Amino acid sequence: MSPHASVGKGTENLNHTALTKHHENLARSMQAKAEEQKKIIKSRSRFSKFGRNAQSAKKRVLWRIHNYEKAAEVNFAKAAYHKKIAREQGRHDTHTNSDATKEQIDKASFRLDKSTPVNSDGLEDAL
Repeated sequence: MSPHASVGKGTENLNHTALTKHHENLARSMQAKAEEQKKIIKSRSRFSKFGRNAQSAKKRVLWRIHNYEKAAEVNFAKAAYHKKIAREQGRHDTHTNSDATKEQIDKASFRLDKSTPVNSDGLEDAL
């Protein structure tokens, strides 16, 4: 399922729960990549032995760590935003759909009523 899947038109119907999970997964993968790069830095004590090339390699690894951590932070912020929107939509949907649900339940109980006339086909004439 795409995190951008929507039911109807507009941004109100975006699947914010899926977007939340998507951004959380991205953030976790960025954190994992940053941890891998930190292990590389710790395991390579020989960076200082090879002069300029080793120092630029170390700088590249540190730059990657910084970028991964920044991307993780941004994705966690996006996940928090979409989680907030999903909660608001959930509250909004429960308030607006409560009358529609009651009507559906009433229709179901009406159809199950034994006093409803049924024609020879076995179908109800009431509706």
